[in-house]
Amino acid sequence: MSGCLNKYIMRRNYKIFKKQNHKMWTCEVTNSYGITHVNYFNTEQDASQWVYYIWENEDNKVNSDELLSNAITECVRKDEERGVEPDLD
Repeated sequence: MSGCLNKYIMRRNYKIFKKQNHKMWTCEVTNSYGITHVNYFNTEQDASQWVYYIWENEDNKVNSDELLSNAITECVRKDEERGVEPDLD
């Protein structure tokens, strides 16, 4: 069952880059829910600070028990589709 839970694990990631011949830094930040935000900055330092801002201000209203319940339900459904007896132990 642990393989099924992988898609629900924290997905935080970021990438800061500057394209050749461009003046602005591009910052792509993915939060814990897999949502990617993109913004542009004059300096690499400003882009780096924005990464922390996004992560510190994630929506904390999501109920972790609900997320776990949904993950388990999805794993059970996949096991049943494959004809495997679900095992939650």
